[in-house]
Amino acid sequence: MLDVWILFIFVAICLYTDLTKRKIYNSVILCGIIAALFINIAELSIKEGTIYTFYGLFTGIILLIFPFILGGLGAGDVKMLGMIGTFTGYQVVFQIFLASAVVGGVYSLIVMLMGRNLTSRMWKIIQGLYLFCVTRKTIYCSNLQEKDAEENAIPYGVALSAGVIIIYVLGSMNYVAAISFAGF
Repeated sequence: MLDVWILFIFVAICLYTDLTKRKIYNSVILCGIIAALFINIAELSIKEGTIYTFYGLFTGIILLIFPFILGGLGAGDVKMLGMIGTFTGYQVVFQIFLASAVVGGVYSLIVMLMGRNLTSRMWKIIQGLYLFCVTRKTIYCSNLQEKDAEENAIPYGVALSAGVIIIYVLGSMNYVAAISFAGF
């Protein structure tokens, strides 16, 4: 249970810096990875704790590396999910990734609706993908990027933080539900 609270502390720090400075610091990520490594070694063993930590780290990084390469999010977001994976392991980090994707998608949709550019943005995406499929020229894919995308980009650390909270809250609710059904 201590590892969950320490994870929440590191996620809260990343959330704060992502919201205030639009940056997730490497020093916070590195400290989180080291803390998770020590916790995992203490709970498991040197060999298994190290393997558990690095499987979670690499799974988290792999899950967001392609959106990063495509320019959809920053390197700090990739490293943050990797750090989360060091605490949770590779199975749970995948669940957090899925929950974060839903939260990020809903948040992006709300931002586009409030900015009143949803229809123009969707038309531009459909048009660019159609032209790419017809001509096979990647120039149409690169033109999908908005000129002010950097200013309007959502801090994905928010979605990752929400994903951690959702998975741990739903996970604890599932545990309580399983106990209540077993006793019923």
